[in-house]
Amino acid sequence: MNPDLKTMLVLNPFAGKNKGLKALAAIQELLGSRLQKMDVRISEYAGHAFQIGREAASQGYERILTIGGDGTPFEVVNGLYAEGRPRQAIELGMIPAGTGNSFLRDFSVVSWRQAVESILAGRSRKVDLVEISYQRDKKEIKQYYLNILGVGLIADILKLTNEKLKGFGSLGYSLAVLMRLAKGMRNRMLLTVDGEKMEIADSALVISNSKFTGGGMKIAPMADTQDGKVDMVIFAGVNRRDILHIFSRIFKGTHVTHPRVKTMRAEAIEIDSCPQQLLMADGELLGMTPLRLKVLPGELRILA
Repeated sequence: MNPDLKTMLVLNPFAGKNKGLKALAAIQELLGSRLQKMDVRISEYAGHAFQIGREAASQGYERILTIGGDGTPFEVVNGLYAEGRPRQAIELGMIPAGTGNSFLRDFSVVSWRQAVESILAGRSRKVDLVEISYQRDKKEIKQYYLNILGVGLIADILKLTNEKLKGFGSLGYSLAVLMRLAKGMRNRMLLTVDGEKMEIADSALVISNSKFTGGGMKIAPMADTQDGKVDMVIFAGVNRRDILHIFSRIFKGTHVTHPRVKTMRAEAIEIDSCPQQLLMADGELLGMTPLRLKVLPGELRILA
């Protein structure tokens, strides 16, 4: 690791029931033993890490380290790219301290100590970044994500969890699945996948850059963060029984063999739907379809 790079450490103190805040002193001591200078910023509210990332890009930071869940680097990266591609190359290091931390699982990093060891060892790799545009308040919004995007059912479940079941911890997500399934699904989606059109009905889908979501759910077992493509997993024409069966297999990644599950790889995807479908990315609720997506191969260098 180059100790001379201008470095910022961004902490989400609320992630993982204050897990990162509790570990901050130990993390600072370990990193401080090798870094000449490291500025520390605290994300104090939703969207603050976005502003911090934007400031970091304009102030010439060359390395950003985040402590939090998947949502913290999501905000930071979108801040870095708020004015377009950053002028200088920026390394991103993620130190897990949230409830999910799904992205780092692709690199067998599940604890903050493992992440700090990787950072200090200077282990780095280029990974794909995914650019998306969608509708929010009748405006087109452009953003970026690293891990996963959910369309329809998956985003609905996250919304229900956040609004009503957050206090139940990991059980809350399972409860939200059951509650949302009680409503069923009625939709039609027109997909354009690398230029080829297809239509699906009463379906949900995720578009993954990496293998895991929700912590240990292996939603896209064949995904590769460095192949220049996303993996789309479609739950096609599913009913309540199908979804429950699929959900029971998702932690091992064997759900992809279910007859109602289809998988595809693509560099670019467009989705139009009726009715509009809710979207989420990296654990953050976004807006609604229509969705336009493209992969930016090897765009981001991460420390992992």
